[in-house]
Formats: sequence, structure tokens, C-alpha cells
Amino acid sequence: MKMAVYQSYQMQIETHHEIALTQAIDAEIAALLEAAFGKDDGFEGRSFYKQHHHLRVLGRKGDRLIGHVALCYRAIRMGDALVPTIGLAEVATAPDHGGKGVASMLLKETIKIASGTQAAFILLFADHPIYERRGFKKVTNTLRYTQIEDSCSKEVVTRPTDALHVMAIGDQTWDDTADVDLLGHLF
Repeated sequence: MKMAVYQSYQMQIETHHEIALTQAIDAEIAALLEAAFGKDDGFEGRSFYKQHHHLRVLGRKGDRLIGHVALCYRAIRMGDALVPTIGLAEVATAPDHGGKGVASMLLKETIKIASGTQAAFILLFADHPIYERRGFKKVTNTLRYTQIEDSCSKEVVTRPTDALHVMAIGDQTWDDTADVDLLGHLF
């Protein structure tokens, strides 16, 4: 665990491998996601939206969970190339801690963690100015992915996207013109 400071706001940051999450931490994450995204936003009491992740980055103020980012390590196909990536999901802040830099501090830590891996890019699907301020670039590639609804696999979808953000963390350059196969579900 480490202490993070943003302006004069302090919180503890901790990381948890998905396979080692306790029931108590899993329940805390589920409650935070419901508070941040709403009861009817598809989480159904789970600590994940589509599928379990690989790593969680959590922010705490005292004993209270106030922020969350999930990381998913996955190979994708960009054109003909198989590319290792880190997908970010469920970036969430407790509503009463919004605007205090919680998400920004967690993103900074997440980028640091991802930069120490073999991944060439960090990907996320979102539309919020915080991501571009942190160095993510909005791209409009055509995506191929497996649709998941109500915890069931559905069809494979191919469509252009307007919500994908990318950050290069290796030497590779993102190809804005390539078709991108996520080799699975959206993050």
C-alpha cells in the first residue's frame, strides 16, 4: 500500500490480484460501483461489468473504499499484428469524493503499473475529459468483439467506435486505420 497525495488530498492506494480478492473486498468494490454508476447499470451486485479482471487498483480514505480501476491484460489484433495491451475498466469514484483527484491519482498509478509490463498500449472505453488530460488519444478504429449481455455471450460484433481511447506505453505506434479485434469482450 502506498500513500498518494493530490493537491492537499490524501488517500492510500493498494493493488489486488483478482484471484486473491477476498469476499469482503469484492463486496466493497461492488458497492462502490453501484454508488458510482447506479443500481440499474448492469453490475447486478457484481464487482465487474462483463468479466473478472486481472488486477484492481483501489483508493482508500481511512478504511473506506473511495476509488477503483480494473486492469485486464490481453492480446488484441491490430491489423495483422498481435499486440499485448492493458484494458482499463470500471474507473469509479465514490460520489461524495468526486472532483478531489481520486480518479486522477488512480489513473497515474495505473499507468505506472501498466508501463512496467510487456503491454504496448493501454486501452479504455469512455468519454470523459480526464482521459485526454492524462495522455490518452481518442481513436475511431473499426472494432470486432464478443458482445456480452446479462452475463451471457451473444454475437460477435464488428463496428466503428467513437469511445476507444489509447495510450502508447511502448515503442509501437497505434494504427488509426487498422481493424482491431479485441479477441473477446469490451473492457
